Amino acid sequence: MSRRAYPYRRAAVGSVTMAEWSLKSEDGEAVPLPAFIPDWDFQRDLSLETVVGVDLDAVRASAGLPHEAELALSVVWSSTGSGLRRLADQIPLHGGGTRSAQLSFTVIGRDSGGLLSVDTQLILAKALDNPDPIGPRRAGSVLWHHRAGVRLQGDASQFPMAVVDFKSAGYPEKAPWYLDIGPSLEAATMGAVVLLVNSGTPIVLNALRRADKASYAERLIQSAVRQDVVRLMIERAVADEELTDTSRFEPDTLGHTLLGLLRTFLPGTSLTSLRMTRRTDPALFSAKIQHAVGLFAKET
Repeated sequence: MSRRAYPYRRAAVGSVTMAEWSLKSEDGEAVPLPAFIPDWDFQRDLSLETVVGVDLDAVRASAGLPHEAELALSVVWSSTGSGLRRLADQIPLHGGGTRSAQLSFTVIGRDSGGLLSVDTQLILAKALDNPDPIGPRRAGSVLWHHRAGVRLQGDASQFPMAVVDFKSAGYPEKAPWYLDIGPSLEAATMGAVVLLVNSGTPIVLNALRRADKASYAERLIQSAVRQDVVRLMIERAVADEELTDTSRFEPDTLGHTLLGLLRTFLPGTSLTSLRMTRRTDPALFSAKIQHAVGLFAKET
């Protein structure tokens, strides 16, 4: 793995210690931050906390900083789902000796998605005229860095999920799910596509939340949802007459995702051919997608 080369001295190994990030569970208990949260959805906020210990004298000595240099611990989170990047917490560190600081913050569910990265840094808080020729001078110079991450959603073929009361929201009351697809092919997929799951159908909701720990019956439900999502996405592509096999879009946009799904599940089949099949034989069109996705194939 390559390491970034900094043009200035940094904190010595061991001068900064850090406990692993903890995640407050829904019942208020703090648990180690997992690599993946399979039951996450956009209505769930994430509260994280950790403790960082800093030997201020050792940091200044190893980084070539004078005693009066002002330092700070900062936390920045970023999300591939929303594209947001935010300063979550910052604590100034003054004087000498060893300091222990607790860092904590909450990420609102609607602001997250995809992969959530958390960067913890010890930085130079204020610019100074450093007499050390290779010592840091600029405010924001990173003296120590730690990165953690948690995947909230799976790969590019999986989309954000939100739990909704269909009855109060105006959707068909007994429908278990609804795939909401935005109109713009240029929009980011993670913001343009949301799988709404009816809170009034707990069997389906639990099946989607259990991921790899699902029972046989729940895996059948997962297969049905997966097939329906792919079918609806392909129908969205087929219905847009301006979309062609040679259309070009930026990565991670809706148009890019639609063309990617077509190439993945129906390789070698043109949009013109699919439009003809859907128009002349809708049942065959649906059966082809069932076959391509492998509806119930892994469960039989």
